[in-house]
Amino acid sequence: MEHNTNQNSNYLALLNLTDDGTYTVTKIEIIGSDKFVYIEKNLKPTLCPMCQSRMHSKGIYVRKVNHPISQDSMNTYLIVRQRRWVCKECGHTENDSFPFLDKYSHSSNITPYLILNAFKTLTKSTAEIAAQFNISDSAARLIFKRYVDLPRLPLPEYISVDEVYLDISNTEKYAFVIMDFSTGEIIDIVHNRWHSTLENYFLSIPLKERLNVKGVISDAYKTYLTMPEEYFPNAVTILDSFHVVKVIISRMNTYIYKVMKRYKKRDEQRLKEKNHDTNRDDKSIKPSKEVILLQNYKWVILKNHDEINYSTKRYYHKMLGMNVDTFTIEKMFLELDPNFEKLRDLKEDYIEFNNQEYESEFDVLTNLNALINKYKYSDQSIFSDFAL
Repeated sequence: MEHNTNQNSNYLALLNLTDDGTYTVTKIEIIGSDKFVYIEKNLKPTLCPMCQSRMHSKGIYVRKVNHPISQDSMNTYLIVRQRRWVCKECGHTENDSFPFLDKYSHSSNITPYLILNAFKTLTKSTAEIAAQFNISDSAARLIFKRYVDLPRLPLPEYISVDEVYLDISNTEKYAFVIMDFSTGEIIDIVHNRWHSTLENYFLSIPLKERLNVKGVISDAYKTYLTMPEEYFPNAVTILDSFHVVKVIISRMNTYIYKVMKRYKKRDEQRLKEKNHDTNRDDKSIKPSKEVILLQNYKWVILKNHDEINYSTKRYYHKMLGMNVDTFTIEKMFLELDPNFEKLRDLKEDYIEFNNQEYESEFDVLTNLNALINKYKYSDQSIFSDFAL
């Protein structure tokens, strides 16, 4: 497709160039969904900026430039014909300059502004934005960092760290968030939570500032738990209460599974003995009452005690083959293993400690140390190990 005068003016205006004869759109070519706009600087006498002598052309080289702005749905590329100039008097060399194109860039300088505008849509990932403008994930991220000034806030005494799913790229799904534990204010966001990235990030912060941090509140992710010893010499690791309960529940759940496995093994042995006595070869086995209870009523010891809705209203439980109420279910479940009630009570001790209001920091530490000692000297390994 050859250009006409109107097309020349339209594309010059699109590139923020004045139609004064300095630049010319020589051709517009369409191949499939791609549009190629050929542009060059008109030849005119050029003087050396160093000695004011006449410069000479050393020929033309062509650059293909991504220009992701168009009034249609096509991919637009600029084919820029750029002359090299040399001054034979002083040896100075330079190339034709184009206001829409930076040196060595593969995209027009309108691209960063379009990309930054796309980043305003919070539901879009970096990978999606990169694909939209035909650039790499890393290039999109670098553009954001270059133009958006988001200075890190000073580190407070207690920082809370966690990850958030942002789907930045194919390899970076989770960003690392640092917050002020006291105010909830975001201190900074790092583009991934890899150990190497966090190491470079934290070690770039002056040691004097890092020494002010007294505590790092996090979940049980290993990289987070080792942060104080690696980056904050005066800080301690603090597992936040939500994740403390999560760890306890997880370990109790594992124990329940082991108990259930024991009952299933017992049931299999009973079936084996029955088959031997009756000269049968039955494979299927009906779940015993114990297994049914362990599969369906773990809440008896896992759920917070004050959140259980107790009721004396009885109903017929078809699987158990008997009339039950909440209290019956609880009693039957706790009788399945001698440790169940102890485990529940120790878990409830932490829930009570966490929900209680204290008058001073001294009271908090006193009660916390008492709870740790109770766990440490408990005959339940789930809690004695956890206390360490």
